[in-house]
Amino acid sequence: MRILITGSAGYLGSKAVSILRSKGHEIFGIDVRMPADPNLYKGFVKGSVADEAAMQKIFEAATPHAAVHLAFVVNVLHNEKKEEEIDVAGAEIFLNNCDNHKVKKIVFMSSAAAYGAHPDSKLPYTETSLVRGNQAYSYSRLKAQTDKMAAMFMRNYSHGTFVILRPCLFVGPNTANSFFEVLKFPVIPQIRDKEGLRDIDFQFIHEDDMADCLVASIEKDVRGIYNVAADGTVKFSEIARIAGKKRIAVPAWLLYPVTSLLWHCRLIASPPGQLDFMRYTWIMDNSKMKQELFKPLHSSMEAFKAFIKT
Repeated sequence: MRILITGSAGYLGSKAVSILRSKGHEIFGIDVRMPADPNLYKGFVKGSVADEAAMQKIFEAATPHAAVHLAFVVNVLHNEKKEEEIDVAGAEIFLNNCDNHKVKKIVFMSSAAAYGAHPDSKLPYTETSLVRGNQAYSYSRLKAQTDKMAAMFMRNYSHGTFVILRPCLFVGPNTANSFFEVLKFPVIPQIRDKEGLRDIDFQFIHEDDMADCLVASIEKDVRGIYNVAADGTVKFSEIARIAGKKRIAVPAWLLYPVTSLLWHCRLIASPPGQLDFMRYTWIMDNSKMKQELFKPLHSSMEAFKAFIKT
């Protein structure tokens, strides 16, 4: 199978490329950086998914049976216009090329963050839950926007099958996500508000399971939307304990403006909007994934412990 992957040289893409190549598939990729092992590729273009000419070049070279969209800004920039260019324009260009080339299998990587973290959410989220993101957190807002774009495209796509994956936080030896920046400090803040001290549950999936799930979504005859998460949850207090960190309760009215100041002064990599994801639970139902697509080998707790041990 000829498979085209955007963001192929990244954290998840490089793992997927290695697995797919070992299975005999021909891999074509595009990324703003060169892959660690170019020999795994039948064809590669160094460029942005927001560059129409670069995308057209790799699609024409590949004439892919399957196309996978992984390219997205994970660690929030101090330039939302640039984020939107890469995330929204890149997704639109990807989908248009898939349509023009009548790709038989499309896999679009969304995120659990597309659902958002809200005080009034009905949990756990299912694949039919409302996708509304968090406007104050550009990663979540743009994931929600592109998820809706992909879902609308999927409903009207007649050339083949379409899969949207909504994974939780995936962790492992190669994790490089600003969400975990808080664990760099010896003492980590825990949000206190009118509801009391927030000790929410988190879901994780091991990076190896995430890569295997992605490969399964390409190779299996499946279609539709899938929440991707391992079984079980890990509380914020457990995260701190496992990471060997002390916690300090900080009132929300103080933590949000302080975080905003530090963010705007470029002293931290985590924007204030991310705090909602440490304040309100955003767990998902993973039963559809396990029944139809993939069963993770590691639990949320096992995945997080593997990350900490690195």
